[in-house]
Amino acid sequence: TLVRRVAEGLKSSTHKLVPEYVHACATPSASLAAVRPAFDRRGGPVARAFYMCSNYVLQHEIRKACKALWEEERKEKTSSNSKSKVVPVFIVDRFYSSTCAYTVGWKNTSGSPAESINNLPDSLFAWPHDLRPPDLMLILQVNDEVRRNRVSSRAEGAATARSSGDPNSNDSSCIEGAPPPPAMSRHNPWDERLSNDEELGQRIVAAHRRTIGPSHVEEVDANGSPDDISRMALEIIRNRLLGEKIPSVVGQKKVTVALTGTHCSGKNTLGRLLAGYLGWRFDPELGDILRDRDALVVDGHRTGDGSGVGGGGTNKKECWDDRVHREECARDRTCSRSCSRVVETWHIGNLAWALQRRGRSNNNASEEENIARVRAQAQRAIRDEMERGDIVMVHLQTSPETTVRRRNKQPENVLRLPMSDEECESRRLHTALDVHGVQLLHDFEGE
Repeated sequence: TLVRRVAEGLKSSTHKLVPEYVHACATPSASLAAVRPAFDRRGGPVARAFYMCSNYVLQHEIRKACKALWEEERKEKTSSNSKSKVVPVFIVDRFYSSTCAYTVGWKNTSGSPAESINNLPDSLFAWPHDLRPPDLMLILQVNDEVRRNRVSSRAEGAATARSSGDPNSNDSSCIEGAPPPPAMSRHNPWDERLSNDEELGQRIVAAHRRTIGPSHVEEVDANGSPDDISRMALEIIRNRLLGEKIPSVVGQKKVTVALTGTHCSGKNTLGRLLAGYLGWRFDPELGDILRDRDALVVDGHRTGDGSGVGGGGTNKKECWDDRVHREECARDRTCSRSCSRVVETWHIGNLAWALQRRGRSNNNASEEENIARVRAQAQRAIRDEMERGDIVMVHLQTSPETTVRRRNKQPENVLRLPMSDEECESRRLHTALDVHGVQLLHDFEGE
């Protein structure tokens, strides 16, 4: 899970890396999926030999992937003599240090856990000369209670996935272009061994610490949420390998950063970059997620869900803007008190969209009553979120000319929001979502 999160975080968080060159992978790799269960059942030296060989298989696959990437880049360059400046990044789940630590930690039982490992010769922990060591090794520290809970949850999730016939019921990853991830082996005895021997985990961690070869070794407290762990891992990676300094958030409260602005102001692009930079969750604009792309008509966004008929709710009594508000509140509640995030548009932006439609609803209330209603429900939602943590609202201000220029450069935006008159509609949205959006921020600032 962490490998995938860190890979996605690096792809979206730094200008020093090319997203297509960041890969998540694991040992054993996906290419060994068919034979792994047989070795797990056999156990002993045979299984250890398999896991040792799997490190070299992964190294071979990484080299092949690098060669393919560089060859593709070379073809795209105008001069074949120019040297490649792009460096592929591979984030690996386990690797040789794990093979070594589990082997040494399992059989060495004399003395205390730390003493039993520290008394062994350094040569046992040296990285093989024919296997490239990593630039950075992260040791994930977790207490036994958390480990047991995760094992139980993983088993329940795997059983549910198998019963539903899900072929992708595994969270391991592989190099792009490799076969699909393998199903997790059901014959792994380590969960039971760790439960029966409390000192086994301590010996394994002690063996990891003695690993000789990686350029940097860091320990990460892995007892928290996936968001907290990935944030810490990303911070270490950037500080150690990329030379970037990550700003820290004071205190332990959850933070919601809401980005507002008109169409094509950069909310989604900057939101993803910011969330990846901080190691936080990113929630894209709900209206864009819920909208049926196949039903969009020109200027349909003026009346509701984009279809031009003014509907979009889940039933006849619910209008589009009420549905967006309901779904936004539900998403707020799914974000735990410890999960900081960056969210696009959010309640203030949704309110600006609703107001440019004059607070339309499927009831018999007047326009003034509907406008007061949508403002009040947005205010309540913001107050509810304040009880769960802090809120930072950032408005991205642009001009109508910028909107038109960005739409011309990115055809996807034209498909998302078809307009009959680009310049006229961009000016109208600028007034409704930019000018009025800033006023809404000032109105809610007192909250």
